[in-house]
Amino acid sequence: MQKIRIISLEKDKVNVIAALHAIGAIDLRKSKLELGDDRPGQHAVELSDALIKVNGALQLLVQHRIGREKSLTPEALLAEVNGMSVLAKIYDLGNERKSISDDNRALDYAGSVAGAFQGIGIDFGRLKSNYLSYKAFEADRKAIHALKRSSRNANETGLETYISDMGKGRFLVLMAYSKQKNIDAMLKGIQLNELDLGAKYLDATPEAVLQNVGKRKAENLKRLHQIGMELAEISKRHYSRLANLREMLEIELARADVSSTFKRTESTFIIEGWIQKRQLDEVRQRMSKVTSGRVEIEEIQGDELAPTYTRRPGFLKPFDYLVSFYSVQRSDEIDPTWIFILSFPIFYGLMVTDVGYGIASFIIATLITLKYKDPDGLLFNAARIWQLNAIAAIFFGVLSNQFFGFQLPYSAPFHFDWLKNTPELIAITVLFGVAQVILGLFFGMINAYHHGHRKLAVAKFTSVLVVACGTVAVAGAFFGAFDAMTTEITGVVSIISLLLTGVLSGSEATEITNLITHPLSYARIMGFGLASVIIAFLIDMSFTPNLNDGILLFVLYAAIFVVLHLLNMLLSMFEGIVQGVRLNFVEFFSKFYIGNGIPYRPFSYKRVYTND
Repeated sequence: MQKIRIISLEKDKVNVIAALHAIGAIDLRKSKLELGDDRPGQHAVELSDALIKVNGALQLLVQHRIGREKSLTPEALLAEVNGMSVLAKIYDLGNERKSISDDNRALDYAGSVAGAFQGIGIDFGRLKSNYLSYKAFEADRKAIHALKRSSRNANETGLETYISDMGKGRFLVLMAYSKQKNIDAMLKGIQLNELDLGAKYLDATPEAVLQNVGKRKAENLKRLHQIGMELAEISKRHYSRLANLREMLEIELARADVSSTFKRTESTFIIEGWIQKRQLDEVRQRMSKVTSGRVEIEEIQGDELAPTYTRRPGFLKPFDYLVSFYSVQRSDEIDPTWIFILSFPIFYGLMVTDVGYGIASFIIATLITLKYKDPDGLLFNAARIWQLNAIAAIFFGVLSNQFFGFQLPYSAPFHFDWLKNTPELIAITVLFGVAQVILGLFFGMINAYHHGHRKLAVAKFTSVLVVACGTVAVAGAFFGAFDAMTTEITGVVSIISLLLTGVLSGSEATEITNLITHPLSYARIMGFGLASVIIAFLIDMSFTPNLNDGILLFVLYAAIFVVLHLLNMLLSMFEGIVQGVRLNFVEFFSKFYIGNGIPYRPFSYKRVYTND
């Protein structure tokens, strides 16, 4: 990445911004030069207002197929939007629909209150008095007892209370009292649901109100249907054009607003930002062309941290998304994502390790990607990673001959048996941990050296010796994997390296115990994988349905068989995902990863419906 500064004349600014936007190569930054700040383009406010207007209209319409159209200049764009009478029609229909929806809520409430008073012989229109106030409540039996008790204790006079049993433990309470009287203290603490007797449409007897409510709701329903038909007709004629206008407005507004990141003098403007070096020549050529050579482009040197740019195939981009949840990688440190891409599916595959469970994982993940299609969403990206992990689970299921706990009569290359090869699997998973921890420490040594932390870089190197030599010493001493001399030498080297690591690490000295515990932590891969296999084996041994046992036992055992395998499968999937992520983020990344980087976000756009 290279930081550059572009200096050009004020009269060329519109053309320069449009060209930079089209190239989509510069991540713009506010310049630190002691100059005046530039301001947004003259059309920024008008474009923003127009975009809000068009967006609001599109929200009210029915989506239709969108055709491609040629883009307009900002002036022509604003003129068209401001001159579209159909926008006012859309908003009028939308406001009317909202008004009717509000009216329906008022009708529903009036209907519910009138229904509660039906048959009591009351007229809501006569409850409006200059001398008396009325309150109505719904209450349960406990609240009624509390109300009666409170009324007796208060010794209220001039208060009339009517209570009607509504059934199912609910009661209706109507209270009439003098306007000068305050009964709030008497009602305090009692669980009563007050009914609004002054609500809209409560102006006659309950029966008349219910009749009026039914009539009005039928009229509203008819009008809502008409509004829907009118909006559908407008959508057919105008949705495509409005969608095109929205895209044009978004692009032009971005161009108008971007000037706020520039600096300016009386006759020039200054742009600064980061660009990939391979695109620098293209930017020089385009800037020279649109300004007729009235431009200067400088390469700026400094110690400012460059933004992080990642370039990976599309199907691997979800791994970048997941790593960014941990922290965005700095541009001056080693990219750990490739190791994560390789190790995570292996960890998941070994912990799930069943063809049937792997196929189920793939199906579930695929269904999630079909339902949640947002490429920037968590669920979509997690499901894409899950699909790759599921393939790994199928692969290891084939190697270990596991099909929902059953074994088929075949022998695959590199075949292994979870029950017979347990010691070897423990050793393999621990050695996997040793290798990944050593790699992480090695990356940490390189990062520390590049950042000028020489002492810490040496400490990372001695940490590598601790893990590598310690592994050889333990393997030789306890398992006879190496001769006595090799064991003794590596043991001494690991102890000396451990002491040096503690001295050189400074504030990180408290982490030296992790040099022992983190490699061993990878044994959980074998533990969860073996547990899944054993549970599946026990389910098959105990509950595999057999027609010879009779139809009832067959159905019962089949149900238990499916449910237990489903639970074991879900547990295996959960542990495979959680533990696979943990081993990478905690045991591996903690050895070297700094993070807190700045993602590379160039000033760019993507036309979907319109053409330049």
